[in-house]
Amino acid sequence: MTDAPERELARALEHGLRDGFPERARTALHLAELLLDAVDEALPLARGRGSAAELELLAQRADVYGWDGPPGWDEVLARGIGERGELAAGTSPLDGLGDAPGREDQRQLAGARLQTEAQRLVALGREAAQLGASSGASATELVAHPTLPPGGILVAAHASLLRLLSLSSASTLLELPEDLQSGQLPPPALDALLAEIDAREASGSDFAAAQEEWLARLSRDNPSAADPVFRTFFAGVSQSLRLALSLRSWREQARDGRLPTELETAVGAIGAWQPERWRTLRHGVPAAWIRELCPVLPEAPPLARLGRECELALDLAGRLWTARDVSLTGFAALATLLFARTCSALALRQELG
Repeated sequence: MTDAPERELARALEHGLRDGFPERARTALHLAELLLDAVDEALPLARGRGSAAELELLAQRADVYGWDGPPGWDEVLARGIGERGELAAGTSPLDGLGDAPGREDQRQLAGARLQTEAQRLVALGREAAQLGASSGASATELVAHPTLPPGGILVAAHASLLRLLSLSSASTLLELPEDLQSGQLPPPALDALLAEIDAREASGSDFAAAQEEWLARLSRDNPSAADPVFRTFFAGVSQSLRLALSLRSWREQARDGRLPTELETAVGAIGAWQPERWRTLRHGVPAAWIRELCPVLPEAPPLARLGRECELALDLAGRLWTARDVSLTGFAALATLLFARTCSALALRQELG
């Protein structure tokens, strides 16, 4: 009697986890189940078919955390990954999406990126499945000449999934019919957000705990917030304040040439993503919004790109923080792209070491 596919894959994935890692078996099983489901969703996309909508639901398991299960992806990265080698630092899946002139062109560009990333995940999944296989004369090419050490394959596969999550969420803004009553995109708010954080820090006030104040202001300044579903939406997005503090720290460390060390907040924010709870708020947005929020950016070294990704995410958080007369479509779009940027930032961060 053969083992279930997830248990067979888990045994292979254990080769990418450190021998002394206490949660090795539980983490390998979680990763195996996640990878099998991710590849199942990615296969039609890799062939240029299907929808990416179901991929986004995997975010709730991408944190690699479970009660009596794995300890969280941040902990796995810190103390559980085996030999990983040097990974290539991937590019942002969002940068340049707005370069195309219209929504249909932007949609096609997002679709092409989804297909490319899906092909990468499928290839990494195949390689992960052969970890620990015989390296004798009958070994496959992947076993005889792996692209990365075992730990590196796990990290690369997870980073690829994060980029697919980024693209699948952002694609909803282009795949869904455009809301012709979406109103105006809130203006840039990076400076306003950073000034608010600084002022509260100077006065000893905890910015992350300002949810009630934020909700009261949004309710006062945005007629759309009177819709009952807005409270459900806000329950999830309110954690953006804690995320903003973490992303700001990431940006400063990257600017100083250092890798961010606190990953729990970003990992937790990705695992808490539940847009299905406010599905009625999601609609397509104007091409001009994507042009502004996903612009073409110049080449830069990896750490500089990480800092830039965090800055773009912080701007989105700032637009949510300062929102005035924003439509429900606008709120949902900003939250969606904040999630997408966070996925992209974490993918790059884990590839760097």
